[in-house]
Parts: sequence; C-alpha cells; structure tokens
Amino acid sequence: MGHHEIAKIDPQKEVFTFGGNLKKMSIVFIVLGFIGMAMAYFDNHGANHHSRFWSNILLNTYYFNGMAISAVFLVAAHSIGYGGWQTILKRVFESFGYFVFVTFVFFLLIILGMWFDWHSLYHHWTHAPATDTIVMDKAAFLNKYTFTGISLAFYALWMFGVVMMRRHSLKEDNASNQIAYNQKSKYKSAAYIVIFGVSTSIFSWLAVMSLDPHWYSTLFGWYNFASYMCGFLSMAILIVTYLKYKGHLINVNENHLHNLSMLLFGFSVFYTYLWFSQYMLIWYGNIPEDTMYFYKRFQVPLFKVLFFVTLIINFAFPFLFFVKRKAKRNFWLMNIAAVILIIGHYFDFYLMVMPEPNFPIHHEASADEHKSVDNHANTTHVSEGHNNETKNETKYDTHHETVQTYATLGITEAFIFLGFLGLFFFTVLSVLSRHRIVPTNNPFLDESLNHQY
Repeated sequence: MGHHEIAKIDPQKEVFTFGGNLKKMSIVFIVLGFIGMAMAYFDNHGANHHSRFWSNILLNTYYFNGMAISAVFLVAAHSIGYGGWQTILKRVFESFGYFVFVTFVFFLLIILGMWFDWHSLYHHWTHAPATDTIVMDKAAFLNKYTFTGISLAFYALWMFGVVMMRRHSLKEDNASNQIAYNQKSKYKSAAYIVIFGVSTSIFSWLAVMSLDPHWYSTLFGWYNFASYMCGFLSMAILIVTYLKYKGHLINVNENHLHNLSMLLFGFSVFYTYLWFSQYMLIWYGNIPEDTMYFYKRFQVPLFKVLFFVTLIINFAFPFLFFVKRKAKRNFWLMNIAAVILIIGHYFDFYLMVMPEPNFPIHHEASADEHKSVDNHANTTHVSEGHNNETKNETKYDTHHETVQTYATLGITEAFIFLGFLGLFFFTVLSVLSRHRIVPTNNPFLDESLNHQY
C-alpha cells in the first residue's frame, strides 16, 4: 500500500487520557497492596526477619521488572529484524519499560535490607560459616559488594535503555528523513538487546538463584527469560484490548492480536522446553546439591501441588487453548487466557522465591546448630516454639528431620500482587497518556496498518 494509508489514523483518537474506572481500580489495588504488605510484615510476629514480607517484595519486584524490560526487548528485536507489524503497538510496549523505575525503588529497599540485616533473603551466603565450602567457593561473586554493584549497574542500564528507546520513538514523529532516522533506532536496539541478554541472566542468578547458593542451574537465565516473556505478552494483550475497547488503536485488529497470541503460544512452548530440560537434567544427574532444590519443594504439600499446577497452567493450558486459530483471534478468549497465564507465571516465580527465605530452620537456629549445618544448609533442628508458628510441615524421610516453612499462599499474597498490578497499570497508562500512542512517521507504519495474517 502507498504512504497515504497513514491518513487512516485519527490523531484525536490516538491521544489516551488515563482516568475513569481503571484509574480508580488501580488506586484501590495499590491500597490493597499496602494492606497486604502490613499483613505480611506482622505475620507470625515477624518470624524469620519478617520473611513473608520480604519474600513477597522480591517475588513481585522480580516478576514485574521482568515484564517491563522484556517489553522493550520485543520492540528492539522487531526493530533489528524489520518486523513492521508491531509498529502500531510499539509505544504501548515502550511504556511498559518505565515500570523499572518503580521496581528499582523496591529492589533498592532489598539491597539496603541486606546491608542492615533487615531481612534474611540471602542469609545463606551473607552469614555463611567458613566450613560451608560451597558458598566459600562462590564468595567472589556472592558477596554484598558484588550484589550491590551489579544490581545498581543493571538498573542504571535498564533505565537508560528504556528512556533512550522511548525518546527516540517520540522524536521520530518530527523526523524529516524517515528512513535515516529509523536506521538509527537499529543501533540503539542492538545496544539494548546486548544489555538485556547479559543482564537478565546474571540478575536472575543474583536475585533469585542465590537464595539457595548450594544449588545452580545453567538454564536458569533462559528459563526466567521465557517466563518474563509469557507474563509480558499476557499483560500486553490485556492493555491493548482495553485501549481498543476505549476507542483507541482503531487500526489494531485480530491480525495484530493473532501475532501476540502466536508469540505467547511460542514462548509457552519454549518455557516448557526449559522447564523440562532443567528438571530432567537435574533428575538424571542426581547430584545432591542440585536435586535438593526439587526435593525440598516436594516435601511441602503447598509447593508440591503448585509444582504440577504451574506446569498445567503454563504449558497444557496455552498449548491446547492457542492451538486453534479462532482462539488466537477472539478478543474475549484471549483476555481470559492472558489473566490465567499471568497468574500461572506468578506461581512459577512463587516457587522460585518463597521456599528458601521462609524455612525457619536456616535463620533462627542457635549458634551451635549453625555449626552442624551440612553443605546443603537445610538439616538443622528447630525448637518447639517455632513448631507452633509453622504453616506447613513434613518430614525428611532420609534424615528424619522436620521441614517447616512460613510460606503460604493466601489473601496476603493476593493483596500484594494486586498492589503491584495496580502500580503497573498506573505507571504504564500514565506514561502512555503523555503522548500520542501511535507513531505517525514510521516507515513501517503502512505495513502495520495493513497487516494480514
């Protein structure tokens, strides 16, 4: 089609005003989030350095941060690959990236908590005994200085990349030479992809895998990346269809949504491939330091149930649901699937984060008990006083020792998740409302307007 197709865009309809019921709902969710945080902070009289509070903060910060940086990655990847279909949606995705400024505040709080001993998220390596040779061998990487320096550096790069990509996109509307200006975006996109590729893997090791420093997985970065993308694409479907419902993005049709659904389908399969590969390799290798990761999750009923529920929601459901063309082009069905998958991948990150910080045996044992900790750092005894506070408990069949956890999945977790969800909507839609939500001077706009699948 010729360049005259740009005339289809009505500039007045592509200026979004954030208000009404969605803004009120976002504020209500944020309030519920603060209530949930208060509930978590005082749960069990602040057991384990308020472990339920801090593990929920880490869980949601990590999950929503992954969505934010993945959104900008998708724009960058399509820019380099000449993927024009997403041009009409790119500013929606770019606005997702600004949530890194919110997650930075929460992660900075986690860093300060580590330095001032407010929490015990990383207690295994911040207070490791000299006899723990596994942790000592990783001390060059797992220490407070490295953790702080790398985390702050990555956040600085993410925030710089998000702002850089967004500003370049906005200035494009007034560019005199479309082709030359668009070519510059490819260099910036390439830089962001390098930042994203390196940072996501290393950050996953620091923020989540180091919760249990005796265990490691060479697939962990990729596994987290796949889950980020599934969460982001599900959130993108919700926001794009909402904007469409409110009379914006009038040129977006079932073909664009079909592509988002195809990407969600593909990343769900990729996620499952990594899920199975990680589990199968650890099971087949049968190395105690590795198998303990899954063993501990199978010994607590809540974790064991979620382990299989997560696989069903994140693989079986999207595979069977999106395999039909009709489901990928129905706005209502896609929204239902998106909500289910957002919750499913929340469960996935829940299983990564919650077990270790909420095992009381690691954090409240006496000095003498710490001396008896073996290389797995999970076979100490707990006094009777802690047994009364335990939410879930079972036995190690091998060692005849009690496994206890303060982790639960209830109204507290739901409120905190809704709080972050409200913050996400509020931030993304506020950013989106500042400028026209569709670019008008992009050389790939015609392709996007007339996209057919």
